[in-house]
Amino acid sequence: MRDKGCAFPGCDRPPRWCHGHHILSWADGGPTTLDNSVMLCGYHHRLIHRGHWTVRIAADGMPEFIPPAYVDLERRPRRNTYHQRE
Repeated sequence: MRDKGCAFPGCDRPPRWCHGHHILSWADGGPTTLDNSVMLCGYHHRLIHRGHWTVRIAADGMPEFIPPAYVDLERRPRRNTYHQRE
């Protein structure tokens, strides 16, 4: 399993507390594939759907999150490193 829990930066929620999220919505033609999905806990799933943060899959196949300008003016991508320790 790639994400090993909520993929949002800093979140420690385990997989059983997470939902699959389509990066490009299936309603907009997005496929149901690992390359178009990320695991998110309920809180971060709702946060992503509000539209301020965005998520993408980086060239190395790992999810990264782009914060809104009010969090980081340069909008530098962030990753969850918590689950990498496991």
